[in-house]
Amino acid sequence: MTLSPRSSANEPSSVKPLDPTIGQATVKLWDCHTHSSEPAPEAIRSYSYDDWSELTASPLPVQHASIGLHPWHLPECASPSAVITQMEQLFARQPRIVALGECGIDKLRSNASRSQQLTWLESQMRLACQLRRPIVLHVVRAWSEMIAMREQMARSFDQLPPMVLHAFRAGQGVAQMMLRAGFALSFGHYYNIESLRLAHEAGRLLVETDEVPRGLTYREAIEENYRQLASALALTPESLAHQVAETPFWVEVHRQRPASS
Repeated sequence: MTLSPRSSANEPSSVKPLDPTIGQATVKLWDCHTHSSEPAPEAIRSYSYDDWSELTASPLPVQHASIGLHPWHLPECASPSAVITQMEQLFARQPRIVALGECGIDKLRSNASRSQQLTWLESQMRLACQLRRPIVLHVVRAWSEMIAMREQMARSFDQLPPMVLHAFRAGQGVAQMMLRAGFALSFGHYYNIESLRLAHEAGRLLVETDEVPRGLTYREAIEENYRQLASALALTPESLAHQVAETPFWVEVHRQRPASS
């Protein structure tokens, strides 16, 4: 697989700010997954279990958030039921939590067995389907398992929430398979150009920062990602931003939290 050449995370390129307006409308650079703690009203801040398990009823310091159980750091308890109940209660208390994730399955790295990962993933996906919350997925070399899990959810629920594979770097064949199965693909610092084009053609391309490269501010990082991805697609960053905003993922997020809220 050939990834598009990008600047090293430790050697950021010079970043030129985007034109912040198109006509009279402010351009919003929607980011479906970031770990940055900098203010970012158009981003979904991903909270780890250690972070969200300590949250109270106080309003979150972000406009949009997601909570989940990362396959690298799954709780060490026999049954997920108590943790899933805690998640459900937090969704009810915190309207700014608009998505579930990141969650998923990783065949290369995890503190749990493959079967344990699948058990935790199924529990989280069932909760997201019940609550109609978009799902941000971390998947490493487990494409068929992820498709099977989505099909399992489709047998249990009449309508599935948007599901996005974050930090997608796989090649064209995997991209075709996952798009055909109904997933959206999210791209950041590194990407396969053919996969990027396929996601764009399918109307299911999302953009993220994930971990902000050292030496860049959050705003510089998201602008650089939009600029690079748009260039690869022969689009302007502003045009790409409008197309991202119209994807099912962001339509559902905005349904939960209108711009005026």
